[in-house]
Amino acid sequence: MKAILSHVARHHAFETALALQEAGWLHRYYTSYYFEKKPLFRHRLVRAIMPSSLNSKSSNRYDERLNEEFIRSYFFPELLERTPLRNLIGAYNMMNLKGELFDRRVAAQNLECDVFHGFEGAVLYSMRKAKKQGAKAVLDYPIFHFSTIREIMKEEYERFGLKAPEHLVKDDVNILRKKQEIEEADFILVPTQRIAEDFVRYGKPPEQVHAIQYGFNPARFTPKEKSSERFRVLFVGIVGFRKGVYYLMEAFKQLRLKDAELILISPIEEDFKPILSKYEGIFRYIHSLPNEKLSEAYQSASIFVFPSLVEGSAYVIYEAMASGLPVIVSENAGAVARDGIDGFVLPIRNIEALKEKILMLYENKDLRRQMGKSAAEYVKQFTWDNYRQKLQAFYRDKFLK
Repeated sequence: MKAILSHVARHHAFETALALQEAGWLHRYYTSYYFEKKPLFRHRLVRAIMPSSLNSKSSNRYDERLNEEFIRSYFFPELLERTPLRNLIGAYNMMNLKGELFDRRVAAQNLECDVFHGFEGAVLYSMRKAKKQGAKAVLDYPIFHFSTIREIMKEEYERFGLKAPEHLVKDDVNILRKKQEIEEADFILVPTQRIAEDFVRYGKPPEQVHAIQYGFNPARFTPKEKSSERFRVLFVGIVGFRKGVYYLMEAFKQLRLKDAELILISPIEEDFKPILSKYEGIFRYIHSLPNEKLSEAYQSASIFVFPSLVEGSAYVIYEAMASGLPVIVSENAGAVARDGIDGFVLPIRNIEALKEKILMLYENKDLRRQMGKSAAEYVKQFTWDNYRQKLQAFYRDKFLK
């Protein structure tokens, strides 16, 4: 069997590529910026003029386990994203343009294979070409159906009296592409059964939608005894409306806990900055951390809170659990955590429930330790090794019968 993988960024695509490579099925892996150890001459020239914002990602855009002979790296769409054009047309339109250009570039190649495996938003034309050349198409979709996301996010902007972005209310080019990708894919892979049911709700036959849970790296994220008695609430993720950060900040503000701090790690969305400014002094902010430092942030925290309004299956929850933290997550976060055992699973937008569970863990150190220990043990079954094995099993079942 020959499989082609295409993804304009990274996400879990390295693990997907490795799963196919391990099984002997990987024919080619198309990606954007990949930091080859043996780069082509033109790639060496590109690196010489590359913006620092992309150069800083080099450690995250390489995997020593992957055979570079299979990889085709197309820099241009991602380089374009880091030019002033992004500010001119906006982040959303830039993301759309990047996906379009990458997709067209891949579609210009010979895509003859048995299985074309592409990640949503940037594979419509390449997927069509591969299907014309005889391939079955697998669409990797790491979050809820776009209609569910739009429904929840339109409601969120209304709650704050803000005008929703155009892409939440109008079927633009990006939304139309997503619709067509979903319709034309032979199979859709999602990270949770709940998301699989969401796609079925919008008309995809259930036999074409399959859930394969994501994972974490057990060598990188491990528990560690706390060196400080201070109660630290940790959030890791884009600081914006979709991740439910407002509800966490409001709950923490109302609790007014003694000797406690709230730490937010990740970039801030532009339209959320006015909301965030109202909570100055309530939290400590860190723009970003490299992976090795991120593991230290988990280990120094007391609990992890992730109240996302709509998510796929956030890697950070696996990582926090593996680091021995009890977690408080929303029901839409795609967490594997068991409610009342590894932490708590709450409805979205529920400040009172957040306050209650944060306070419970603040006041009960033994419960924190017990739940953190349970989380670290339970999450061991959700490694990337496990993900790769399940993906290979899916391929054998669907394409090797």
